Amino acid sequence: MKPWLLNILACPIDKHHPLEAYFYRWENTEEEMEKMSREAGTPSPLFSKQYLHLAKQMADGTISPQALKEIRDMAGVSYSMELLDGVNSFMGQLAGVGKPGEKELLRDHPEGMDVLYRYLNLVEVEEGLLRCPECGRWYPIGSAVESIPELMPDDLRERDRDLEWLTKWKEKLPEQVLRDGRPYTL
Repeated sequence: MKPWLLNILACPIDKHHPLEAYFYRWENTEEEMEKMSREAGTPSPLFSKQYLHLAKQMADGTISPQALKEIRDMAGVSYSMELLDGVNSFMGQLAGVGKPGEKELLRDHPEGMDVLYRYLNLVEVEEGLLRCPECGRWYPIGSAVESIPELMPDDLRERDRDLEWLTKWKEKLPEQVLRDGRPYTL
């Protein structure tokens, strides 16, 4: 799952957005993450079309700063945490200047746009968890199919697979999921 998807995902039960996101394992190698982290903030002419598209998404509200604040990187890879810190820093800068338009974003914030683009579109979550803070339901990322978020209603969930997945990640699960998670808990 690309982190970009968090901008549009909502709980299928109560439609709450944004969901809390906990990332446990990256599909990218540590070497790939190191390269992305090292290059982040250095705009590349190769991505100019993608920066424009990202600026349009930011201006029209498709990019949700609140969804980005709900990301918890628990994979233990320092490079991905550096990228997320860069994203949060950039979003904090933007919060202080209001809501700039596409041209202002591209002209005044090329480094931040590059960091945001790389994090949202070039890294891939292999396993993680999405949690709805409204109804307490949790949804695995990568349980049945690698890197795919599984936002299924309760009656379509596979109890045994969900419990096996919870057991696998129990050391990293949020307390709310361990204690009161729906539809299942340990």
